Amino acid sequence: FGSSRFALCVEHCIRTADFARTLQLLSSLAAMGSYCSCEETQKNIEQVKEDIEQRGMMAVVEEKVVLAASSVESFLDEKVAEAESGAKTAEAAAKTAEEGAKKEGAEVVDATLGAAAAAAAAVTGTMVVEFDAGSNGGIKMVSFKTPQVGLALVLSGGGCCASGKPKVAVKAVDKKGQAENLGVLKSWKVVSINGTPVTGLDQAQKLLADSAAKLPQA
Repeated sequence: FGSSRFALCVEHCIRTADFARTLQLLSSLAAMGSYCSCEETQKNIEQVKEDIEQRGMMAVVEEKVVLAASSVESFLDEKVAEAESGAKTAEAAAKTAEEGAKKEGAEVVDATLGAAAAAAAAVTGTMVVEFDAGSNGGIKMVSFKTPQVGLALVLSGGGCCASGKPKVAVKAVDKKGQAENLGVLKSWKVVSINGTPVTGLDQAQKLLADSAAKLPQA
């Protein structure tokens, strides 16, 4: 539909006094945007005739062109809104996929570190404890060689004002003990012991005691 071309056709029909063709053009313009039956088309023609008699040919043409332009504009606005909605949905899906990939990647890293700790403990005959030293310190793998570990554990975080699940952390380090000599610091989180993930305080304390008991005396 070319509005300029359509207007030229109507103007030509008016100038040549082809009123029948003019009425046909105007009725098709009035019915734009829907599929009309023959009866509806005839009604449109009759209405256009009345409008022409009351307001004049050019006034009716101008009105129908404006209505057609408004119909096209509404259609385009609707399609733009649909496209924007689709783009937002695609963006949300991409973000969800990215977060899932990051989570899976973190799980793979944790599993790899756990396997490495277990292998190191088996090969060296030591107890390998994996600590999370925080955002600045990162992950620390510490090998204990004797049963006198020299540290105490506590459940840290998870209170009414804390966010996330509570984790097992180092409560205290014995002065001049094995843990202190190895550089272990208070508040470090215990991630795994000999490759076994730490899931709670009781489990961690038992795992630490059982693993330390297998170490040779100094």
